[in-house]
Amino acid sequence: MAGLGRYACTDDHAAAVRFLGEVALGLPCAERARTVTARRIRRSGWVGQSLTVDVSCRRRELDPCPGAPMLVDMSEQRRPSLEIRVTALEWEVRQLRAELIRAKTAGERPTSPMPPFAPVVEARLPADLPPPSETPDSSLEPTRAPTAAASPGVDLETLVGRYGMLGLATMLALAALGTFVSWAIARGLLGPTTRVVLGLVAAVAIGVAGLKLRTRSRSFGDSLLALALAAVHVCAWAAGPSMGLVPAPLALGCSAAASVALGAFALIEADEPLWCVGFGGACIAPFVTSTGQGTAPMLAAYATGVLVAAGSGLASRPWFIAGRVFAAGATLFVAALVTMPAAQNAPLFALGLPLVVAGFAVLPFARGQVLRPRLRTMGLLAAGAAFRLALAPLPWMGRAGAAIAIGIAGCAWLVLLELSDGEPAGKLLDGFGETDDGPAAWVEGAVLPGLFLAALGVVLELDAGPAFGAAAVILFASAARRSEASRDALAASTWAAAMVATWLSTRNVDMLAIASVAWGSILLVWLGRWVPTPTWSWTSRISLTMAGLWALSLVSIRPPYEFLPFTTRESVAAFAVALAWAAALYDARTNEDERSRNSARVGLVAFAFLWGHQELVHAISPSTSSLLLIGYYAITSVAFVGWGRARRSPGLRRIGLGLGLVAAFLAARGAWQLDAPGTRIAAYLVVSVFLLGIAWWYRQPDEAPLAATIH
Repeated sequence: MAGLGRYACTDDHAAAVRFLGEVALGLPCAERARTVTARRIRRSGWVGQSLTVDVSCRRRELDPCPGAPMLVDMSEQRRPSLEIRVTALEWEVRQLRAELIRAKTAGERPTSPMPPFAPVVEARLPADLPPPSETPDSSLEPTRAPTAAASPGVDLETLVGRYGMLGLATMLALAALGTFVSWAIARGLLGPTTRVVLGLVAAVAIGVAGLKLRTRSRSFGDSLLALALAAVHVCAWAAGPSMGLVPAPLALGCSAAASVALGAFALIEADEPLWCVGFGGACIAPFVTSTGQGTAPMLAAYATGVLVAAGSGLASRPWFIAGRVFAAGATLFVAALVTMPAAQNAPLFALGLPLVVAGFAVLPFARGQVLRPRLRTMGLLAAGAAFRLALAPLPWMGRAGAAIAIGIAGCAWLVLLELSDGEPAGKLLDGFGETDDGPAAWVEGAVLPGLFLAALGVVLELDAGPAFGAAAVILFASAARRSEASRDALAASTWAAAMVATWLSTRNVDMLAIASVAWGSILLVWLGRWVPTPTWSWTSRISLTMAGLWALSLVSIRPPYEFLPFTTRESVAAFAVALAWAAALYDARTNEDERSRNSARVGLVAFAFLWGHQELVHAISPSTSSLLLIGYYAITSVAFVGWGRARRSPGLRRIGLGLGLVAAFLAARGAWQLDAPGTRIAAYLVVSVFLLGIAWWYRQPDEAPLAATIH
């Protein structure tokens, strides 16, 4: 072929790449002479020099593509850079790979040979080159191969063809078989034993067919294996409870053995759907073969065996659907035990089953993202069973025995938490809900211990004080061994148990209970210095607020005008709460959290103000009470304004102004209700003096700012 291709090499080798790619693929540009302006190749060392590429007909031996052109007849001084050659080859490989991907996506194999390469091309640089351009030419740069189109999703036609037809065929086949069996039974052709044997033979045949077809269509083979397992369950039910051909325990054993074998086969084949079928069959086997005469110990033993085998088999496999099925199976067994008669110790078995599974099937084998969610699921089941035992304690255990059993279950849960510390949070429950470490830790350390504590309260009622105290000590010790979110959650459980224990122990004397709750929360704050967590701060504010409201309610229900303010037993209880608030504020002074200091300060001021109001509102007599209340609001208004000026706080100053307005309103309203003119005059004068003081204060300039530094 005759023709010349002319290239001027500059810093951008895109034009050379395009030319070499076109030569390699035999594009039409190789059939004619053309001149392209490129840029200097700085990295290759050919700056401002001319490059001549001669492509002749000589070929290398053993060349896999003898039709491809070669760069020959080049001296060391005129050979192009290695970077240009490698870039051209990379571009060609990308083009070939894109062609293969498109062919595979379309479901075809590329049968056509590679496009023929162009004949020999001779390229030389002309003597008169145009000046190099400084702006890159996008038309000279190689283009990327288009990405392969995404495979389309499964449409309605495919769904109906794959699964709908399979389901209909199965149903019609079962209907035909059922019709034949009914016809044969009606004419006495099939006895009970013959029917069961034929059913087992059909189940074996279906199972063998499923195993054979799994190599071609895994989902279709799994469907046949599941159908075979269902047939085995039906035959076991017919042979045992229905016709009495074999004992019910033997029928249960055969049914369970088939389910366990299918589950083991699924584990070997790493087939999650098939494992779900096998485990589900093992879970429903005792109910399918039940004669109504089963006992709670038998069901608990069977459930323990199935769940331990399944949990150990699942181990750390990231099978979230299987995790849901496992949780559903455990829930089924616990629910069945809960509904069984208490005379068979069914509630006790229901309480222990999830903890045994967690300790012997989950904790030793599962790790990573599946461990803690599975433990939380078992813990929730145990907490639910604890309520069943608390509501109806076993006769031989009594309330105390049931409380001990619930306490042991709660301690077992804390041990499980201790042994699983450091594992990732995973999902919220086994296979359900996305979450991070914070909510998961609060479920483990606050929600579940709270449920066990609530079950203790249900079974012991008002006598649960010592039990809650012991629980608070155990929870505090557990919180001391944890960190971060787990410690925060366990600290909240400790606070709840301690406050309930304090109230139950002192509930007969209201004033003592108020002071005990208030100072009990402060004691926890002090103990929290050894177990630092923000939980001690906000939980103490909650208990102090509750104690303060309780104390104010006692102060409010005293007989009106029959007492001196601040001299009754209720006043002593309120004073204890005020001291507790002051202690909380004193402790918060070293706290790095500004919210802790502000909450303690606001709580102390608010409680002190409300306490003073309640003490004076019905003190001594109506006239004296009105005069004291007017003076109280006037004094507090001045105090708030002064406090706001000292702290440069507009909010405190506005509160003072508001209290001053309230004092003026009370003076104007109360003065008309006072009979004695002297008392009325005194009320007016007291308010006016304090309001004048506030007005004078507002006319004074604020404190001078800090003097500027003198240089």
